[in-house]
Amino acid sequence: MVALFLIFEIMINILFEYPQLNCGGTEVVMYNLAKFFDSSQYHVDILVRKQGNNEEIFRKIGCNIYLIPFTSKEQYKLDLMTFFNSYHYDVVHTHMHSDMGLVMECASKAGVLVRVAHSHNARLDIPHLFWPVQIFRNWCVENYANLFFACSRIAAKWMFPRHRNSVSVIYNAIDLDDFKFDVAVRKQKRKELGVTDKTKVIINVGRCTDQKNHSFILDRAKELKNEDILFVIIGDGPLFKSLNKRIEDEYISNVHMMGKRFDVSQWLCAADVFIFPSIYEGLGIVAIEAQACGLRVLSTNTIPIEADMQMGSFERIALADIRRWNDLLKQDVYSEDKRLDLSCKAFDSHYNIRVVAKEVEQLYKSKLC
Repeated sequence: MVALFLIFEIMINILFEYPQLNCGGTEVVMYNLAKFFDSSQYHVDILVRKQGNNEEIFRKIGCNIYLIPFTSKEQYKLDLMTFFNSYHYDVVHTHMHSDMGLVMECASKAGVLVRVAHSHNARLDIPHLFWPVQIFRNWCVENYANLFFACSRIAAKWMFPRHRNSVSVIYNAIDLDDFKFDVAVRKQKRKELGVTDKTKVIINVGRCTDQKNHSFILDRAKELKNEDILFVIIGDGPLFKSLNKRIEDEYISNVHMMGKRFDVSQWLCAADVFIFPSIYEGLGIVAIEAQACGLRVLSTNTIPIEADMQMGSFERIALADIRRWNDLLKQDVYSEDKRLDLSCKAFDSHYNIRVVAKEVEQLYKSKLC
């Protein structure tokens, strides 16, 4: 009992590992956990492969950021072993899917007590015929990790097929205070957009990649061009320029591409509907943020059911059912009172970061014992 008490009194040092710190959903999860862990007992550092444009927010909450460039697996493995033997961490928690097994193997050989493999996605676009390849690829992960986290049951099955029943589902929780619906913010942001009170603003937040399926949003905008609707897309990425070119070439005047923003919660207040046509997601943290802001969410039916906060504001639709998408996009919007009510209800959900951070702390401690 004395030894157990001493373990919990000393600082527990945690290393998050991820390729690059930008503005994606996984980075949000990492940031929220690091920020809401008990700072008297836990310290988080981060290991990356490349410099990112969102590192400063992690430094502000006390994280040290270390860089090991990836040139080859052999060299990276040598560099990892040197790093783990030089910096003695109690927990190595990898959020990176590629080379996850390599990281877990090196951490195990370096004597790291808690080795966490965390699945943040599920490639449901890949035919089941190829899933045996995934089982083979993750053999090393499942042999060397001793804690398995996933953002949903689908993400657990995809990344950890042999251990899927022992995976802990860690909800992509958020600081709900940051996304509470604010009427004053709504009015200000809509003024900046130049829209009237009657204009319906339909928003999407996500990197401009094939996965996020922004071309589907442009298709809906073209078909609904005669409606008083403005589509707003927040996010940057490899397809940003080509999407803008299509908007220009096809005269899609009811779409506003905003690029990367750091005030997403305010633009959610300005919107009326959140559209979420991703081809696949591990969970879809932006859908959680949208519901926390009292928004109605129209989502593809491939999004994990865990993304629905069970407040009656989440609808799943097959991508091929175009008529239903268009009909729902034209429906009446929630009143401000309804938005406020939904936003308050969100605080009782299991997406409250203060609750989830404590759960993760306890899972770390279960292995340290």
